[in-house]
Amino acid sequence: MDIIYRLRVIFWFLVVFIWGIYLYQYISEDIKESNKNKIILNTKRKTYEPIKIQKKNDYYQASPIISITTSPAISKNLEEKEDRIMIAKTEEIKDIAIPEEHYKYEKSGNDIVEAAKEKKPRITVPDGFKYVETRHFHLYVETGIDAGEIETEIEKLHGEIMLDLIAFSPWTRDEKVHIYLAKTSQKYQELSQRPPWSGGAANLREKKIYLYKSGEWFGILAHELTHIYFDSFFGGYDKSPLWLSEGMAVYIQVQRGNYYPNWLKENITLLKDGNAYKLADLIMIKTLEDASDKSVKLWYAQSYSLVYLLLKIQQGDSFYQFCKRIKEGDSVSKALFNSYGKPYTSLRALESVWQYQIKHGSLFEKID
Repeated sequence: MDIIYRLRVIFWFLVVFIWGIYLYQYISEDIKESNKNKIILNTKRKTYEPIKIQKKNDYYQASPIISITTSPAISKNLEEKEDRIMIAKTEEIKDIAIPEEHYKYEKSGNDIVEAAKEKKPRITVPDGFKYVETRHFHLYVETGIDAGEIETEIEKLHGEIMLDLIAFSPWTRDEKVHIYLAKTSQKYQELSQRPPWSGGAANLREKKIYLYKSGEWFGILAHELTHIYFDSFFGGYDKSPLWLSEGMAVYIQVQRGNYYPNWLKENITLLKDGNAYKLADLIMIKTLEDASDKSVKLWYAQSYSLVYLLLKIQQGDSFYQFCKRIKEGDSVSKALFNSYGKPYTSLRALESVWQYQIKHGSLFEKID
């Protein structure tokens, strides 16, 4: 028994010893590998070679949702860094624009090291204008206009618009839109480079709106702000369906901007009399160029009434889900059914409801 006991002890000792050797070899390999891949975060060490970042004065134009641009064309209109890594595929340019949040800025004295630097837009105030920074806007008002009154009006308008569009433009908490309000049409044309018939203009990429103090300016501002807020959800004006973009812009113009133009009233009456596009044709229109003024106004009125209907019949966030599905590539019919459910099983079903409501229903009473 004594011999058997000793043999058992020796046997288990050898097992433990061999296991220890194996474990040591296994761990030592991991330790070596981790040392090779170790990220050193100690900023006190001064013997490392710093990365050299060459700053560019000019930036390449790129679509807001394209990360890599292959175009060598240089634009001098962009005043800020893009919020993405942007690589130019040319032999001459090797620079990489790194997003601001990737930079670290060290302050002197006992100040801490900041993880990011607040981005400040370059403010250029036109001659004869006063600049006011509000909670949601950079406002440029020509001398002779009460800037305080305008500030109050546009902030109230922003709050009204957000009742409908906050889910589509959460960035408004951090980014501001530039609004240039001129006193005369001539000054407006000088700033915007738009033709005399234009009453307002918007640069969606730079988030800038130009207009002048006409009797329609507030409604025009509501319309153009909607394009900036709503179309950004789809990635830009050229990405959003035209009927949905313009229909929503007119809806906000009427409902939040309190501006109901006569041409819209006249064309709503035409729709009620049965003069309308088929919805299948309406949503397929991608440009209004070369169309007659009469056809364009009818198309705008019908797009507005369709968006009005979709907003009024929604339950919960049906309209948001509808837009999200369209953004993701669903057809209008599929997005409609998956967001609204029965009886909106197809575009034809929606058209039947729309036709009834526009002629006999109480849904459109407010837009008479």
